Amino acid sequence: MKQKIAILTDSSSSIYRVNHDYDNIFMIDLPCIIGDEIYTDFMKNKDEPFYQALGKTDLVPKTSQPSISETMEKFEYIKSLGFSHIIYLPISKELSGTYLNGHASKDSVEGIEVEIVDTKTTASILCAMAVEAARLAKDGFLVKEIIQKILAMRKRSVYYVTVNDLTFLVRNGRLSNAKSIIAKIFRIKPVIILNDEGKLVSIAPVRTYMGAIRELVNKVAKEFNPDTGVLHISYTGITEDLKYIKSLIDEALPNSKIEIYTIPSTILAHLGLTAIALGYIHY
Repeated sequence: MKQKIAILTDSSSSIYRVNHDYDNIFMIDLPCIIGDEIYTDFMKNKDEPFYQALGKTDLVPKTSQPSISETMEKFEYIKSLGFSHIIYLPISKELSGTYLNGHASKDSVEGIEVEIVDTKTTASILCAMAVEAARLAKDGFLVKEIIQKILAMRKRSVYYVTVNDLTFLVRNGRLSNAKSIIAKIFRIKPVIILNDEGKLVSIAPVRTYMGAIRELVNKVAKEFNPDTGVLHISYTGITEDLKYIKSLIDEALPNSKIEIYTIPSTILAHLGLTAIALGYIHY
């Protein structure tokens, strides 16, 4: 029996910002919350409402995983479209309970096979994985084959990020208390990696934000193969930062293929509005 395979990811992937022609890609929202306001339905609303609200508030934003009922409804909806299988590619289980939520939901849905992958990543890397999985499904690859290829793709990808303002990372508990206190005293900017375990880990303290951006490029330049890879820049709309990192890339990695993304609201809630990320994925 031929497998009709759907690819499901979540809004942390920023898939809603990408133009594609695949009718087998679906997304579930991870709501962002500021006070009593909930920001969701990112496919329709995109990131602008949350970005604008974040720039006007002193409140600490939060994020939420979808409920089990919402996840089940998404599975049922995809089944109603005639799909026989779902490959669910959620945000790293180290960053959210979405992965475990998927497992709690899948056994309650009959008539469709659901495979849930610990992607150990998020943001634009997760987006690229979802698009590639959709392409493979359209090309007739089986579920097991697609998952194998996506896991191999995961191992050939890296995502680095830095922030100019540590407030959000500290207040959301994304840095240990000792490190955050030291960082605030010395105004250090952390270079953070989304590591092999799917955790955000600070790997290098840098004195200035521009220096931290240079360090992102330096690290990627040592690892990236322009012949097989694509660079991902994710930013928050600050054009000066984008121009600066692109100038560094042009010097260190000329003629590399670059894709530019907006940091999705789900990730922005933990990083703040002064952040920039540089990653890559090898195909």
